[in-house]
Amino acid sequence: MFEPKQIIEGKIFIHYRRDEMLAIFSQYELPGCYFECFINAQNFIGHFVEVVAEPADHVRVIYIQKHGKNKIIALYNQTQQVIHLHPKQIIFSRWSLLHKGIPNLIYVFCFSIILLFLFFALVAVSNHQFHFFTVFLDALQFSGFGLLLWIFGFICPFVIPFYAFKRIQSLKLLHQLQLNDKQILHMEKLNPQNRIYHLNPVKNTVKRTA
Repeated sequence: MFEPKQIIEGKIFIHYRRDEMLAIFSQYELPGCYFECFINAQNFIGHFVEVVAEPADHVRVIYIQKHGKNKIIALYNQTQQVIHLHPKQIIFSRWSLLHKGIPNLIYVFCFSIILLFLFFALVAVSNHQFHFFTVFLDALQFSGFGLLLWIFGFICPFVIPFYAFKRIQSLKLLHQLQLNDKQILHMEKLNPQNRIYHLNPVKNTVKRTA
């Protein structure tokens, strides 16, 4: 989104909503909610996987002007402590690298060693030359070289730039919503597919129960 972004705060009044598929990528969609609302006597449209907002909730909204309409691209319901982002937005930092990225790489590495060990073991047995340590070392070497080739041939030139761009884009939005680092880390840990982040789930649970 290269359109100039603007911010508005006030009470939200949703006067129209309907179920409508939300495009994530060119051939991938999720069931979503299109809505129209008033904030400070101005009309806005929004389209997220779902929308959490009651009449007169105080919100902080980032929007762009597209085709003559004010389109919401990020919404912070300050009353209910709920963040709405588009599913394309990705929050990725050192926490994700340490707790998701590296463990996944270790899992892929170990899985490839097991598969290659079984393959080399079958070949060695068929040739009547099975030696455990030789087969294990071959599997280890092939897995290591394969992992390095995958990292430097795919991860570094494609995945890292993509996540770096998405991270910068998302952090700009979150800082415009006036969220602190602790709240952003909490959102990253939640990582819901619908990109609806409940910053205070205990408060929301009590409210729904009441």
